[in-house]
Amino acid sequence: MGSYFPQKLPYICPIIKNHPPDMSNKENYHPEPYWSKVADRIASREAKNVIAGDDEPFYRYKRQRFMEMLKSVDFSGKRVMEVGSGPGGNLAVLSTLNPKELNAVDISQSMLDLAKKNNAGKNIKFHKINGTHLPFEDQYMDISITATVLQHNTDHAMMGELLGNICRVTKEKVVLFEQTNPTMKGDELCYWRPIKDYEAICEKNGFELAETEFSNIYTSYLFCGAVRKLLNPSTREEGEPLNGPSLFLQNATLPLTKQLDKVFKAKTDLTKLVFVRK
Repeated sequence: MGSYFPQKLPYICPIIKNHPPDMSNKENYHPEPYWSKVADRIASREAKNVIAGDDEPFYRYKRQRFMEMLKSVDFSGKRVMEVGSGPGGNLAVLSTLNPKELNAVDISQSMLDLAKKNNAGKNIKFHKINGTHLPFEDQYMDISITATVLQHNTDHAMMGELLGNICRVTKEKVVLFEQTNPTMKGDELCYWRPIKDYEAICEKNGFELAETEFSNIYTSYLFCGAVRKLLNPSTREEGEPLNGPSLFLQNATLPLTKQLDKVFKAKTDLTKLVFVRK
C-alpha cells in the first residue's frame, strides 16, 4: 500500500519471467488487515515519521526522490485525491501545494486515523473505502494520485477495478507513482507490473499516457535491499525497526550507491506515470 511515499517492501522481490508471480500464499494477504497492522507498528515508533512501512536510510532517500517527482505536478487550484494515503506524509506536502480541495482515501481505518493525527488542523477530507469503489461523482477530481498503492494490490481484478474507478472520478490527470519493471516481478505482497499493464487499464477508461519518469535509484535499492534481508531476522515484520548493523551499513554505503544510481540508470523501480483524459 502506498501511502506515505514509495516502497515498503521488507524483501527483494524475485524476478518472474514470462508468467505471473507465485500466488500460492495469496490467501495470507489482504490489503485492509495487513496495512492496519502496519499502521499500529508505525504508531508505536518513538520517533515521529511519515514512512508507511520500514523506516530506514534507503527509504528516506527514496522519499526524497519521490518528493522531487511529486512537486513537479501542478496541484494549485485543483481538486486533488490521494488513493492510499496511509499515515499522511504525502498529504502534509500536498496541502502546501495550494490545492482547491484535498481528499484522502484509504482502505485502512487505522491508517486514516493516523493520517488525521499527523495532519491535525489541515483542511483535508478523509474517506474510508472498500478497496475498489470511490464515493465521488464522475470527474469530480481534477487530479488523482497513488504512491506505491496499486503495486500492493496483487489481485489483478481488484486493482483493475480500483484504477478504473480512479479514472472515472478524475477529470484531468491520473498520476501514478508505482514500481514498474519491463516484465512482471513480485510475490503475493507486491507486483512490479510493466507500464503497459497500467496503460491498458487507463486507455480503456479514457486516459492516455503523456509522461513517464524513472526514479533511477536501482543500485541503491539492490544493495540496501540485500543488507536489509541478510542482516535482519526473517521473522521481522514490515514496519518493525531494522537492527543496528544494517542501518549502519546502509548509511555508510548510500553516498556511493547514490552516485552509481546516476551512472547505471534503469527503467524499473519507482516510476512516475502521468495519464491525461483524452
